[in-house]
Amino acid sequence: MYSEIFTVIAPIFIITGVGFVLGRFNTGIDTRSISTLVLLVATPCLVFSTLTSLEIELTTLGRMALAATCCILVAGVFAFALLRLVGLPIRTFLTSLALPNSGNIGLPLVLLAFGGTGLVLGISYFFVVALFQYTVGASIISGQYKYAEVIRQPLVWSIVLVLVVVSTGVEVPVVIARSTEIMGGLMIPAMLIMLGISLAQLTVSDLGPALFVAISRLLIGVAAGFIVIFALSLSGVEAGVVFLLATMPTAIVNYVFVERYQPDSQKVAGAVVVSTLFTFALLPGLLLLTYFIAGSAQQ
Repeated sequence: MYSEIFTVIAPIFIITGVGFVLGRFNTGIDTRSISTLVLLVATPCLVFSTLTSLEIELTTLGRMALAATCCILVAGVFAFALLRLVGLPIRTFLTSLALPNSGNIGLPLVLLAFGGTGLVLGISYFFVVALFQYTVGASIISGQYKYAEVIRQPLVWSIVLVLVVVSTGVEVPVVIARSTEIMGGLMIPAMLIMLGISLAQLTVSDLGPALFVAISRLLIGVAAGFIVIFALSLSGVEAGVVFLLATMPTAIVNYVFVERYQPDSQKVAGAVVVSTLFTFALLPGLLLLTYFIAGSAQQ
């Protein structure tokens, strides 16, 4: 079991470490351009390619999307109540507590932990989190909601196409399938490298709030994961994927939006760094618990 856990987390550390070194040596990599490429091209292509090339039923896709939505809503309620209790600004920290990094860290983890099945289920969960992050999350931080932003997201259109293919059984042309597979392959390594670069460049301006967000994000994620797994009667790999993705640290994209719309972005930067390192330190335990929940623990 421990060797299996090591083979899961080692690639995560190695690829993120490559990005960290690149960030430390100031190689001039334009992370904003890379993130735009990942958002507009790699992510929708990976979603389309994976969900249309591997067998997945609409009921499974819907169940994972529902689980992701419920996890976000439960986490949001806990986060809102906690922030009101301690007096921290809701617009600044709500998304940091409610929306996990299910992309940069979560997808590689479920792929390495559960293989192709885990990736399919993980993407079915991830696209909901991504939609929340770039629509509702951005609106909370900025203080304004733009309905047109949802329609303009390529991720939305990729999901529409997936639903058409899965529901009708139409065969995707080989050229389209291969092209989206290749472009989608950029997403996971690019996300991990960007994570490393971002960690190298972000600073911890105030350790107190950063530690509070890091610990609270994990506890809220664990609570939301267990509640949703029980409420939806999930089991097996589905339960394992939901739990693992629900417990991921604060997403870097939260810092990007806070930096754009608010003056206290460094507090969120610190929360991202500490939350990520905190989760990395606890990854062996989280994976062990994930395998137990999924019924995959070996004696």
